Amino acid sequence: MNSTIKMIATGALILAGATVATAQTVGETVLGVEVNVAKVVTKGYSANKLIGANVHNDQDKSVGYVHDLILGTEGDLSLAIVEVGGFLGLGSKWVAVPAELFQPGHKDNIVILPKATAEELKKIPAFKYKG
Repeated sequence: MNSTIKMIATGALILAGATVATAQTVGETVLGVEVNVAKVVTKGYSANKLIGANVHNDQDKSVGYVHDLILGTEGDLSLAIVEVGGFLGLGSKWVAVPAELFQPGHKDNIVILPKATAEELKKIPAFKYKG
């Protein structure tokens, strides 16, 4: 095996071992070197798919859309910033909703926030970014 490829593959093995230590891993052979590959880390949402998703309640009525995600660190709560009210961004506001309350929707660009209404979400104090 080419020594450069062996160094790259060995480096990948060391990096993979360090970053997926708590993940379920399966050994696979890549370029003749066994590498631990994470198969399942956690269940959840892809941020790329969640940001911009329409938020519906369990009656399939639109109540807003996901503007942003705030990811907690050190066990903090992760929040979805939902834009509610208004039309084309005018008169709307952002509210923070615990991300764990969302359920998968029946289409790719929809998530469900059970029992939510636009009126109830508007009662939540507006979310403001610091700085």
